[in-house]
Amino acid sequence: MSHDTPQSPAQGPVPINCVVCEGEFIPHPRQIYCSPRCKVLARRAAPAEPQTHSCPACGGDFTANPRLRQVYCSPACRRDAEKQRDRQRDEERARRLGETLAPPAMPGLPLPPRSTPRSGSHTAVPERDPLEPTATRNCPHCQQPVTIVALLATPEAARPTMPAGPDVIPLRRTP
Repeated sequence: MSHDTPQSPAQGPVPINCVVCEGEFIPHPRQIYCSPRCKVLARRAAPAEPQTHSCPACGGDFTANPRLRQVYCSPACRRDAEKQRDRQRDEERARRLGETLAPPAMPGLPLPPRSTPRSGSHTAVPERDPLEPTATRNCPHCQQPVTIVALLATPEAARPTMPAGPDVIPLRRTP
């Protein structure tokens, strides 16, 4: 036996009056209107008064229709709150897995090449490591240096050198 619908043990369900049209009807559990039409009329007859709410993201006050379940004062505050929730979720997951969310430390920049004068030359020519990459940049994901030329060719092919010696004669174009 339900406590929502008044019943007498010997008679069965007791009819009640509709809140809108005051017509008599036998209700189902938790029913207060006699028809869907009366339910719609009741909603239209009493428009919801705007209520003042406090935005959980920025703390500002705003007015909203209580039937619309508006939580934030603006879409920007909603996005900020979503980002904060995502960040907290990621931090909790990393803590649970024993990881750190901080990006790995950047390796120190290489020292500038040392210059050693060649015999018989007045200008200093920088001495380079043959395995030093020609062009580097940082990976957008892990910020580690990535050698671009090393991905395309071997270090020897990336830095061709001119053989030096008396028996090598460079070719010249003739017009």
